Amino acid sequence: MPFSDDLGVTALSHLPGNPFLLSAFVPPERYRFEFLSESLRTTAAPERFVDEMPPNINFSYLRAQSSATVEAAEPTLFHLTDFSGYRFARALLPLWGNGQVNMLLGAFDSVKISCA
Repeated sequence: MPFSDDLGVTALSHLPGNPFLLSAFVPPERYRFEFLSESLRTTAAPERFVDEMPPNINFSYLRAQSSATVEAAEPTLFHLTDFSGYRFARALLPLWGNGQVNMLLGAFDSVKISCA
């Protein structure tokens, strides 16, 4: 598992796939945005906790997925297609620090499926 200290946060803005970075806090279990790609800053804000955000389809079930990623200490993948034809997939990768998973590197990709 990669160490969170080895992550070059400044390089994240150059990655494809809408990357974001979460800090993991326990107890109590909470997750805070540390970095958001430019395209995600309209729906979330750095330094805000996931549970403080209004509902947003791109971050649906993010707290649950984050919790599963920390508990398993393994990458997780969440994908969803809703009734309007919006489909997305989100991956979370755990990063190790201070003897535990303390950060999660995430990215998602989305597409609107047209029904003809």
